[in-house]
Amino acid sequence: MELEGKVALVTGGSRGIGAAIAQGLAAEGADVALTYLKAEDEAHQIGASITETGRRSLVTQADNGDPSAVKRAIDRVVAELGRLDILVNNAGVFPMGDLPTVTLEEAERTLAVHVLGTFVAAQAAAAHMTDGGRIICIGSCFAERVPYPGVTLYSMTKTALTGLVKGLARDLGHRGITANVVHPGFHRHRHEPGQ
Repeated sequence: MELEGKVALVTGGSRGIGAAIAQGLAAEGADVALTYLKAEDEAHQIGASITETGRRSLVTQADNGDPSAVKRAIDRVVAELGRLDILVNNAGVFPMGDLPTVTLEEAERTLAVHVLGTFVAAQAAAAHMTDGGRIICIGSCFAERVPYPGVTLYSMTKTALTGLVKGLARDLGHRGITANVVHPGFHRHRHEPGQ
């Protein structure tokens, strides 16, 4: 129970990597909040599984592409669970398409979810965190290598997380708040957005 007394928030925690992280944090003793975009039933199932471990859970709908929704979700976590020690920025989308077919709207949406939403979440969370907090961003192996065409937009936005996290580490390091990006490889789950 290394995380006893800690509160974590996992964005996009209703399924896939996010759900596994939320359950893992609870298994280590943390109270866990999670956000979802559309997968309400799955999100509440994960919340129930957390509660079954004896931990508190909070499930809230938030679009990671909407900065005000991200900030509201973090404010709600602090108001209802009393604090925020760990932020896992996991919410994501997986746009695919040949370069000529990618629309400006798709580009803006993907940047909003992966980059701006992550920045806003980190900024809002850091305002509430005590010294020693943790910010973890879930990137992608596509940030380092692109194995096939049609994922330029996804690769670009996941690569941007590396620079964002380096900046967070510099800005927050004096408070003992660490910032890390994890670039997972391929994994088996429903290949749908993690929001």
